[in-house]
Parts: sequence; structure tokens; C-alpha cells
Amino acid sequence: MIHTAELSIQLDYEHINFRKDHFGKEPINKILHRHMIKGVSSVEYSNNLNAFCKMVIDIPLILNNGNVEERDYEQVERYIKRALSVVYGDEQLFKNHNLSRVDYRFDIEVSDENIRKIYFELFRKLKKKKAHLEKKIYFTSQYHQCKSIHTISYDKEQERRDKKEYVELWERGMMRFEVCVKKDHLKYKKYKKGELRFLKDYFKKEKYTNYMNKYILNIFPTGDFYSYPKLETMVAAINLSIREKTEMKKFAKYVSKGNLDTPTKHYSDSTYRKYLKLFNKHGINPITIPPKYKLDYLESLVKLAVL
Repeated sequence: MIHTAELSIQLDYEHINFRKDHFGKEPINKILHRHMIKGVSSVEYSNNLNAFCKMVIDIPLILNNGNVEERDYEQVERYIKRALSVVYGDEQLFKNHNLSRVDYRFDIEVSDENIRKIYFELFRKLKKKKAHLEKKIYFTSQYHQCKSIHTISYDKEQERRDKKEYVELWERGMMRFEVCVKKDHLKYKKYKKGELRFLKDYFKKEKYTNYMNKYILNIFPTGDFYSYPKLETMVAAINLSIREKTEMKKFAKYVSKGNLDTPTKHYSDSTYRKYLKLFNKHGINPITIPPKYKLDYLESLVKLAVL
């Protein structure tokens, strides 16, 4: 569910003085490390009038568990308050925090590294642009992003290894899908919709479900992957008109020769949407498995993203 959060907290001079009196010039992250507070990193910054601390919270690391649930919130809050108490002598600072970023994620285990690579190759055929989100590909990660939101799909284990970082137990063999909600979006939700920028509110499963549905499930077709010959067989068995089944096969053929943008050159917007919906409805992905992989079937990963 929720993975990472970034909090901004305004400080008074008494808080800064507390830190200086107790720790001198010792960096905040060293203070946290010395007090065995893992999963929290913090820096101070200021504008012309006020001082703030920015805290980045790695929630699975705090819980030592990759399976984060809404009921874990109280434990996470107590942990953050302890960090604030150690550094600034005031756990009540937490009451006035503002979220400046929150990352939701869905992990699914694919233990075979070669299969993970095939999935990533298939995801390369997603549309270049979906609504206001534009696609960018970086090695083993693929983004759809704008100023206020971005989504990522990637091989989490490989990403850790590429960075020469330790692979946590809950990251091994995982394909990860993330929705990263940034400050501009959170500010919009507060001032236009009245939604508070508090961690507790964004820790709720309802929030996770809304963001995953709106972004991940809106970008990725949810059907299973098939080779083109197997897709023809699957489509032939559907209870649709001959014309619709013929067009579905043509649609998939266009995608196989390019990507999900290619059929837009041959169909109107409404017809394009119609056939995407038909593929999703019948659990078939219009992105087919290339013959070189000698596979007839791969299960959809994203169809399990929201229960």
C-alpha cells in the first residue's frame, strides 16, 4: 500500500536551540542513526521567515515488513514522534506536519529474472502519453509523469542491484508499480477539495485504491498476455460478432508491430476506446508476447493491484 512519505514541519527557535544544545553540529541523520532510528532521514531548511525540517519516511523499513496496511498507522506515528522527540525535544511537532509527497506501491513477486525482463519489454509498448502523463523509459524503469504525479513500473530487485544497494527481503524478485503523489497535487487537494495534508489521511486504503485505479489501472491494460496465435484462439471463443472479433485481432496486430499508440492511426478515438474496453472486459491484453520468447501466456500483474 503506502511506501514512502515526505513531511514538512515548521520549527521554532526553541527546537533548533534544543538540537544545537544537545548535539552541537552533528548532522541530524547521524543523530537518528546513533539512536537506532532507521527508516527516517531529515534535513533542515528555511525561507526568509521560518525554519522547517523535511522528513522522509521509509515505512516498510520502519515496520521491517513490506506488507504495509492501514492498521499500521499508529505504530508509524509513534516512531516519527520518537524521532522528533530525540532531535528536537518535542514529539508534538508531528501535529502540525504537512505531507509534501506520498508514494503508493503495489509489489508482485516474479521470481524468474528472465520473466521480469519480458514483462518490462511488454510494458515498453504502453502508450507514449496517457491523459497528462508522458512516458519515459530509463533502463529497467518506466515512468508516466507530469509535474504533480508520476507512476513507475520496474524490477525492484534489479533497481537495487544497479545502485549497488542492499536488497531487502520484501524486495527480492518483485515487480513494483508506484504512484508518486507530489506536493503540487497535495496542495491542490487541500485548497480545492478540502483534503488535509496529513499522513493519517493518506495512509487509508481508500486513498491507495483511488490512486491505483486512477493511474496504474488507467495506464496498463489489465488482461493477461498471450502470443498472437493464442490471442487469436482466445478472441475466436468470445461471444461477439464476427466483425468485432476480426477488429480485435487487427487491433492486436497493430500493437505487435508498434505499440498501443499504433492503432490510433487506424481508429477514431471512440472506436479505439471501445476495443480497449473489450480486451479488458475479456481479460486479454492487446500487447502480445513476441515469438522470440516462445511463450504463449503470461499472467497480468496489474489486475491484482487493487482488490
